[in-house]
Amino acid sequence: MVRLCGAVLAALLSISIPSPVLALGCAAITDPQAQACCAHNAPRESLQQKIRLSASDDRGTLSEIRAELFWKRFKDGRARARIDLQEPTQQSGTVVLLTERESESGASTGEPEAVLYKPGKHRDRLVTVSTLSGELFGTDFSYEDFAHFYGTNEDVTVERLEDAEQGGHRVLVLQSQPADPELALDQGATYTRIVTYLDAERCVPLLTRFFEDDTLRKELTTAETDIYRDGERWLVRRLLMHDLADGTSTVLTVDKSAFEPALKDRFFRRSSLKRGIAGPQALWPLERE
Repeated sequence: MVRLCGAVLAALLSISIPSPVLALGCAAITDPQAQACCAHNAPRESLQQKIRLSASDDRGTLSEIRAELFWKRFKDGRARARIDLQEPTQQSGTVVLLTERESESGASTGEPEAVLYKPGKHRDRLVTVSTLSGELFGTDFSYEDFAHFYGTNEDVTVERLEDAEQGGHRVLVLQSQPADPELALDQGATYTRIVTYLDAERCVPLLTRFFEDDTLRKELTTAETDIYRDGERWLVRRLLMHDLADGTSTVLTVDKSAFEPALKDRFFRRSSLKRGIAGPQALWPLERE
């Protein structure tokens, strides 16, 4: 798989809507209780986060990535997202812009448009899902993993399975699958289904399982100590992804979260990259490290 090595960034992520502190993109959920639970913690119009990805194997930490993430839903109903890479130093200034595509019917569809900007070359280029299907930043989080949690890829069906118990909590069990499995396979999809165990009371994911056919490939877990309350929302500050096939793991840490920040539209335009429009560093209403 393509990985981040030195100054080479050949594969990036495709994230989108609400946030890894949530369970999964809410738009595809049709069950009323599950939809209401998912939407309870989600941003309505915008989101800003500082995140860290720490990848390791049985010998210890291999790499750490720091990035700032911005998400906004525009007046046309489509969401746009931007990730600004801050560390490692040699990759600082690398940016990914993502925009939901719109079908002829006006609905969001499938793969988002993704633009990758690398400051060393002072140019940007469109990238595809096949380009992004490698592992993100040399970690265990792939394009599909982020698309699941940030929700830009709404071309899925979500089925509510029988409720269960996880860690002493009643959970809603949600299974998502590609709406068109053959098309998803053509576009480079790895997972045939993803099962999320959503805390029924706090509406945060306690466990997510990623399957390739009948084989469990990855597990994403949330420790009880990493769940906290912020006003009316329950949030997750840390998620642990285990790649069961490779024997590696990655910790995703959310260092800061700001819901509904005043993000300007121009910040999400492709032209903002070459003009050097930096992230809005002064927007943080919450100084939570």
